[in-house]
Amino acid sequence: MDSQSPGPGNRRPANTATAAPNSTAARNSRARPAALRLPDQRELVAAFTAAEYEPAGQPLLVWANALAHLHRSRHGDPLSTAGIDCRRAEVVELIDRWIGAAATAARPHRLRADSLGTTIDRMAAAHVHANHLLHHCERVSDDRVHAAWYRLALLADEWTDLVTGAEPVRRRS
Repeated sequence: MDSQSPGPGNRRPANTATAAPNSTAARNSRARPAALRLPDQRELVAAFTAAEYEPAGQPLLVWANALAHLHRSRHGDPLSTAGIDCRRAEVVELIDRWIGAAATAARPHRLRADSLGTTIDRMAAAHVHANHLLHHCERVSDDRVHAAWYRLALLADEWTDLVTGAEPVRRRS
């Protein structure tokens, strides 16, 4: 068979690195991202906040937005938790495979056992929780609101340490 033939092993969807989270093409892609630039914590939080997020060339932010949407859905419909958690696991795996496709030299040094996809999922959950408390507590000064936003800040710092390769700061529990 000619190497240029469109056989099943030679098909590669166009522009798979920027496909949407629900795209089968991105899920099955073997294409490598051209240059791995991981978003900073501000970009992630902006993606968690947006109703729909489609930045050009940054599928990680689209998937982060999808994770936040799934966490909001989980708050709104607790009976669908199993299906929502299954979809979250799929998105986390998609993120990890996309990052794993990058050149080894461009990968950030791992400081913890969690994958980058899992870390983004934890940040999305913390953001949704903090935002929920902010809008539903009687007082903005409630200790739970402060604690939730503080946890998000700690996770954001952890993300920054993770993607920059910095040593994590040891905090007292």
